[in-house]
Amino acid sequence: MSKANILLPAYICAPNSKNAMKKIITTVILAALGLSALASNDVPVEQTDTLSNSVVTGTRKAVSRDLLPVPVSVVGRHAIEQSDANDIFPALVEQVPGLYITTRGVTGYSVSNGAAGSISLRGFAAGSGRVLVLIDGHPQFEAIYGHPVADEYLAGDAERVEVTRGPASVLYGSNAMGGAINIITRKPAVDGNHISAKAMGGSYGTFRGSFTDTYKNGRFSAVAGINHDRTAGHRENSAFNSTGGMLKGEYQVSDNWNISANADLMRAYSENPGTVSQPMFEGTADVKRLMTGLSFANSYDKVEGALNFYYNWGEHIINDGYTQGGKPREFLFNGVDYMGGVNLFESINLFKGNNLTAGFDAKLYGGNAYRDPVKEIYADHKKINEYAGYVFDQYAIGKFMLNAGIRVENNSVYGLEMVPQAGIAFSPEQGTSLKLSASKGFRTPNMRELYMYAVANEELLPEEAWSYDFTASKAFLDGRLNTELSLFYTTGSNIIEVTVVDGKRQNRNAGEFANNGAELSLSYRIASNFNINANYSYLHMDKVLVGAPEHKAYLGCNWRPGKFSFNLGAMSVSGLWLSTGENGVSSNYVDVKARASYKVTDWMDIFARGENLLNQKYETLLGFPMPGATVLAGISINL
Repeated sequence: MSKANILLPAYICAPNSKNAMKKIITTVILAALGLSALASNDVPVEQTDTLSNSVVTGTRKAVSRDLLPVPVSVVGRHAIEQSDANDIFPALVEQVPGLYITTRGVTGYSVSNGAAGSISLRGFAAGSGRVLVLIDGHPQFEAIYGHPVADEYLAGDAERVEVTRGPASVLYGSNAMGGAINIITRKPAVDGNHISAKAMGGSYGTFRGSFTDTYKNGRFSAVAGINHDRTAGHRENSAFNSTGGMLKGEYQVSDNWNISANADLMRAYSENPGTVSQPMFEGTADVKRLMTGLSFANSYDKVEGALNFYYNWGEHIINDGYTQGGKPREFLFNGVDYMGGVNLFESINLFKGNNLTAGFDAKLYGGNAYRDPVKEIYADHKKINEYAGYVFDQYAIGKFMLNAGIRVENNSVYGLEMVPQAGIAFSPEQGTSLKLSASKGFRTPNMRELYMYAVANEELLPEEAWSYDFTASKAFLDGRLNTELSLFYTTGSNIIEVTVVDGKRQNRNAGEFANNGAELSLSYRIASNFNINANYSYLHMDKVLVGAPEHKAYLGCNWRPGKFSFNLGAMSVSGLWLSTGENGVSSNYVDVKARASYKVTDWMDIFARGENLLNQKYETLLGFPMPGATVLAGISINL
């Protein structure tokens, strides 16, 4: 064994260093030196985050990332599986610069007071509906409060995830103000029946299990999956469990047309332990979510498009609990929300070098919420509808690609909203790209802000933001080393804030902000069975927000010698504000993770993973300390 391999385990487990970032870099370099020397003639390793790929999120039609006006990160199936999580976000936070999500325990996020799962992308918080989550291009959020439900998005359902870092409102409308997270669901690649299953257990009574069956026979294919996740929690009254299932079918009617349908159902139950200083009793959330979709897609030589229908539904029953000296709640919060819609788009090659995408969207959403069904009705079957048309054009001139698009949307609350976007890409040589873009994003006021509680205001207008991006990407060493650097500047206006007017607190379009930052990504395939991937993001906010770190860095390596597979990753987070104001509290931490697996047979692997191996004490949500070092072990089957 080399000296580097001898030093590595001891170095990772060493006490906390004042220079945490140096420790991470040194750890991964030692791993690279020690492991790459042994990497030869072994099982190839898959890329975890491709920097040269075709994506659909930026134009609705599959095109090269290098041609898109805004940067897009792609997280593939391998990275999702290696996270061993039942939800999608642990893999995304590691692989996507600028993306962060708050957590409070071993697994699960919950909703309502004390919940984690707040998504931040470049300082835009999805908890306020400023980052849009999509499943196969269909919007996903709780319609009353306007935020995504993090426990709903399951890793077992995803083939890959595309994250647009920057406004995506031209194509997807409201809530894509800061970006879009598009979860592309799984589909069989080859004929036959294939079963995959995973089960693991470990610290704090945690169990995770998943089962997926994919089937393909000629023109017909189907996917069925189920996931279960539970833990007793590392604190008293912090248990969590969830069960979710997916069913998807697709039929190729002809060489040019296919039809597909899918349904996802999830139920999650969580307990809120409260903060350390104010423990909570009987704080629970029972969440049910349903997502369905139906799609008719066409593909010809010069024309490609789809007609999509979707319907989402949710029911949330929440006990806000009580603290020491308080009383149990007499009534529980009940909320039912729904969202149905249709989108139609066609991409046409009008002439050589040109591609024009035109589309139409319409959706209706609403719900009702109450505590005491007689005296405390918050949203009494309110409804909002919106419809929009858009065009997005790409035109290649030599080594340049010009992009421009505009969306015109009409909302039943405030009327028309115009959303432009423009960009240019330059590829001086194969594997090199330079891009500039200017994009507008917006967010529609949600039902809570319009109609609920004492601060409600039905006269609110949309929030708006402009983002200016420069992205440079370069491939080296025959494509084995891929790099990308993005610089951005974003301004926001009409931000909805609670202000005092004539002695009364009310929601108003009173806020403004300016964010800027940098994002760096690289992946390096050192040998056929060994690679390194890394990313770093810097965020400066003129108005500091909680849950959005100033610095986030990740370094990871993946080595697969023969029947073994080893993964080592470390993420450093600093300048993460947990509260703001004169007595604001911030958090800094380093999370080191490791995973080892062994292929017992061609169809079965056993594995073990450790998280927070430095046993750091930190919080991502004020008053909710994260667990120390945790260990999970399990078995994975592929038939």
